[in-house]
Amino acid sequence: MHRAPPWKQSVRSLLIAPLVVGLVPGCDGAETPPRPAPLARAHAAPLTAVPTPKQLILEPEADTYVRAASPSTNFGTAQNLYVDSAKAETYLRFNLSGIPAGAHIASVMLQALAYDGSSAGGDGSVYAHLVPDDTWSETGMTWSNRPAVTGDRLGSWWLWNPNTTPKPLQVGVNFSPKLKAPVQQALDSDGLVSFRLMSPGYHTVYRSREYSVASERPKLIINYFEPGDPQVTTDLQVVALYPQADAQVVAGSPTTNYGKSAALTVDRTAAESFLRFGLGSVPVNAQVVAVSLVATSYDGYAYDNADGNVYTRLVPDNAWSETGITWNTRPAASSDDLGSWLLWNRNGQYTTQVGINSSPKLVAPVQQALESDGMISLRLDSPGYRTLYHSREYTNTEVRWPQLIVSYFVPPPCPTTEGVSAPTQVVLEPEADTYVLSANPGTNYGNDSKLYVDSAKGEAYLRFNLGSIPAGSHIASVRLEALAFDGSAAGGDGSVYAHLVPDDTWSETAMTWNNRPPVNGSDLGSWWLWYGNSTPKPLQLGVNYDPKLKAPVQQALDSDGLISFRLRTPGYHTVYRSREYSVASERPRLVVSYFGPADPQVTSHLEAASFFPVADTSVWMSNPNANAGTSMGLTVDRDDAETFLRFNLAELPANVQVASVALVTTSTGGDVTAGADGNVYTRWVPNNAWSETGLTWNTRPSAFSCELGSWQFPNRSVPYITQAGVNASPLLVPVVQEALSMDGLLSLRLDSPGSRSTYDSREYSNTSARWPRLIVYYSLPTATP
Repeated sequence: MHRAPPWKQSVRSLLIAPLVVGLVPGCDGAETPPRPAPLARAHAAPLTAVPTPKQLILEPEADTYVRAASPSTNFGTAQNLYVDSAKAETYLRFNLSGIPAGAHIASVMLQALAYDGSSAGGDGSVYAHLVPDDTWSETGMTWSNRPAVTGDRLGSWWLWNPNTTPKPLQVGVNFSPKLKAPVQQALDSDGLVSFRLMSPGYHTVYRSREYSVASERPKLIINYFEPGDPQVTTDLQVVALYPQADAQVVAGSPTTNYGKSAALTVDRTAAESFLRFGLGSVPVNAQVVAVSLVATSYDGYAYDNADGNVYTRLVPDNAWSETGITWNTRPAASSDDLGSWLLWNRNGQYTTQVGINSSPKLVAPVQQALESDGMISLRLDSPGYRTLYHSREYTNTEVRWPQLIVSYFVPPPCPTTEGVSAPTQVVLEPEADTYVLSANPGTNYGNDSKLYVDSAKGEAYLRFNLGSIPAGSHIASVRLEALAFDGSAAGGDGSVYAHLVPDDTWSETAMTWNNRPPVNGSDLGSWWLWYGNSTPKPLQLGVNYDPKLKAPVQQALDSDGLISFRLRTPGYHTVYRSREYSVASERPRLVVSYFGPADPQVTSHLEAASFFPVADTSVWMSNPNANAGTSMGLTVDRDDAETFLRFNLAELPANVQVASVALVTTSTGGDVTAGADGNVYTRWVPNNAWSETGLTWNTRPSAFSCELGSWQFPNRSVPYITQAGVNASPLLVPVVQEALSMDGLLSLRLDSPGSRSTYDSREYSNTSARWPRLIVYYSLPTATP
């Protein structure tokens, strides 16, 4: 049976890991095969845009309560719901059909409004439990036939009812991360989820869905990411964090510390509150996608005609002391807010409300804190209202403490080269090269510093000696290169085709048009260079990376160690540097990568397959809504442009053993910022659902931070207008192996911190030889008797 590679096991573990408060789920225990490579943990790449979850607020489709004292009575049409120690329980059922199938739940909050009750003693928390059977009837349920609950408690709220009349209104809110898993499971199954509310101690009465005022009915508040969201492609984990420190500061007592107070006050210019959270229970390599700051208010006053929002602001300095901070010593906060909430209260109408800030603006500072010292400090302030909150020193119950709720996923591990053999590369110059001209059929040009290829009039010949490659080696890849410095596009097929010359005995200083050796077989790939009428002529690098080159080189290595090629074009005229040219870097070359005969991972000759993209496009930050999917060009430009490529490898059997991979592109120009990192990096994009004709900067999918190799174009005094970007890093091997084990699709992103480069895309119409391609070298597993 084919076993999923380690990073797929990691992805799958995200889908089934239990959600726990304050704990980090561990790795699954699956056995790791010897190949592909084990994968190191990846730090999360910055999101291409902060994802914004959708929010759906649901009323129950059914709710009722049951009473032990009336075991056969149904209360399904009542406008209230009772929770009373062991005497009364409430049931709620929600229909999730308003959430698209396949969505990823970010957070869940269960809410009910209490208007009466008594605090009889004991544990007054109201606990939620999952009811697995959603078939119960609102108008048929009684104490005697009520459905069973399952599993652990899914969080709680705590409300205290004084002996005063009239009773104050109180909003019970359960924002436990434990609610997320059953809601996600319900969404992925029948779309219904039921909860029971029960308290061991207190008696409270809530509005039901039959109550006339809609805003006071029970609610299930769900934040989710749609199934097509390019940033969130897997189910999420959620953790709730209590403050490490919290304190209020009061302008009227500027030197007084309130760090031990059970209250936090926000009061116009008179009081501010500070919170510091430790993110230690969030994995350091997590990608944060949603954050909610929650605080439970027990009093306040809404002043007329004032901005009553309670704003959250970042405090960059985490060094403040809970027991030392005062108005005079409070640290500065950012002027820009990170979202807010608004609670209205006057004359004690509400004694419990919950302030919730779920702004996407919280995501980036939490991610940054996670990647630095693991702490984040926040300030709460309001220009217009006064509100009081419970602090972490509140002793009755911690569910009323402030909480930071973080939704995240853990990126799959980065590939490593451990367990992957890296091929050895040798760069060979010709031991002989020359050209022949039909106009001078008896003339030899073996000592010339140039090589002509001119439609049917001129052909070039090159011979390479493979003696530096150990006998018995397995060729991984072959690349034939020649630098053109002049030419003209006369029309017709301008491709320069390579053919095998089986007779290697030709003489560099004796070959002429009349005695040139014949070629054998079909072409071994080509390149295509175009020259206009401008002067001076630009330099262009012809590169033939066709997999068809590999077999004759392997055969030559296994025989006399010599291989000869002819270069010929049906249409264009181009002139190249020869091996006699004074600058070594501009001479022809054969670049051969091979695995040595003693390599334990590669024990047989390799097959090769070449793939053009099934989709490619570039996106620009400077034009964030533009799509370039039909463009003949691709661009990588520092912070402004990135390129996306998607390959379909499905024609390869899923059980092949990938040995080597090369990503090849044809560049048409560019520049490098002096002193900057000019590498063009390849990164893995886990989401293959992006559309070539729909992708923009704003909708582009995230790529993981692990770089999978790179190429770099050096600055030259005379720039090349055609050169090849080649990434043959062994880090590509486990990524391709992973894609083959799944649906055969592989998406990659190209980016560069310090250079600009342009490339031909798969829409380039003159020749497919300049399209991007992914070349996979592989072996088939040996059958076991």
